[in-house]
Amino acid sequence: MKTYTSLEISAIKQADLQYYLHPTSSISILEKRGPKVITRGKGCKVYDIEGKEYIDGTSALWFNSIGHGRSEIAEVAKEQIETLEAYHGFNEFSNIPAITLAAKVAELVPISNPKVFFTSSGSESNDSIFKIVRFYWYSKGIDSKDYIISRNLAYHGVTCGAVQATHLPKFHEGFDPLLPAFDMIDAPYCYLCPWKKKYPGCKLECAHALEEKILELGSDNVGAFIAEPVMGTGGVIVPPPGYYQIIREICNEHNVLFIADEVITAFGRTGGSLFGIEHWQDVTPDIMTIAKGITSGYVPLGAAVISDEIFQAIRRKEKLFHGFTYSGHALACQVGLKNIEIILRENLKDNSKIMGQRLMAGLSALNLDAIGEVRGKGLMVGIELVSDRSTKEKFQNPLAVRVVEIAYENGLISRPLNGDILQLSPALVISEAEVDKIVEILGDAIAKAYRERS
Repeated sequence: MKTYTSLEISAIKQADLQYYLHPTSSISILEKRGPKVITRGKGCKVYDIEGKEYIDGTSALWFNSIGHGRSEIAEVAKEQIETLEAYHGFNEFSNIPAITLAAKVAELVPISNPKVFFTSSGSESNDSIFKIVRFYWYSKGIDSKDYIISRNLAYHGVTCGAVQATHLPKFHEGFDPLLPAFDMIDAPYCYLCPWKKKYPGCKLECAHALEEKILELGSDNVGAFIAEPVMGTGGVIVPPPGYYQIIREICNEHNVLFIADEVITAFGRTGGSLFGIEHWQDVTPDIMTIAKGITSGYVPLGAAVISDEIFQAIRRKEKLFHGFTYSGHALACQVGLKNIEIILRENLKDNSKIMGQRLMAGLSALNLDAIGEVRGKGLMVGIELVSDRSTKEKFQNPLAVRVVEIAYENGLISRPLNGDILQLSPALVISEAEVDKIVEILGDAIAKAYRERS
């Protein structure tokens, strides 16, 4: 374990400021406070360059399911690098880890006889699927079904195609014009319902809004609807029971493909099931996109999973002119296989359910004035902050940023989301003691931030 002198720390942080353009980070805060440099991790803990320990309450960016520093992953990675680090999948080439992982994913997903296309990220997966959707309809002789419908507060990535389906503040600003033929409906946000209704008396207007949008655009013009089973970056929004059953029926009726964006939710994150969409019985998507938990972030990898019907249509055109240099990267796929083996062997989907229930119960029991709602599925948890619980009125200036700062000072990494919401998504291996420590630190941080405002 390397330790760093004060001179080394200063030089590393200065080099960061001079050379590293950070993704979605405040430039002014970086220049004022410097970067938070993480140097190592073990289990649910990470350590910064000064040696301070933190509970990784977000599993980095939702992705570290099996915990940091797993030697099993290092061993298979070393062996694969020494055997064959990578080979491309173009021109009919393949490699054994890509074939084996594709077969494993196909065995696990709730899509019958699927084909698996590998990418390097969630954004690439969604970008790929938007092209494949349009190519599918084109292959069937229908060249008008171009529209992709997503939802307000959705996050589907930041590449030029994926960002068009993302509907969060600032993600489009300054990047227009982007791609045409994208539209959206409102999110199934029960706590702050856009229709001012309450479940179940609402009759699930949030789901029926999809049909209204399809009719508005014309069913001959709509190719697909994409949804995160549980919305992540938009606020950890869990749709009510029955929501996806209605969505599936609408898609069937209007000949629209249903894409489940499982980039965050796949491989046990939502607890009790391997995939988020499985919480809604008898709902089978036509397409699934996955990333993050497929390797727990040890190596970048994503995938797009398509039904046999979609593949058979593409097959008529002989060749799909789409792919990436690292599609089916041998090292990444071998790491993915070992990662999935660990998730299944250690039954982490059930630990996610149990620890998620404990985490949400602990946060709810805090009964703090600033907590309007605690919600989530498994270890995908959101805490909605409000200035008045009875009216659900929000703080004029969001409180979450300050809460995250205080929690960080006290050894917990959490994250503020749009809408003054706190995100927690620790590794699926988390223990009861670590869950309870998260509740303690975050409870103190919320209470302190609230007192400062008072």
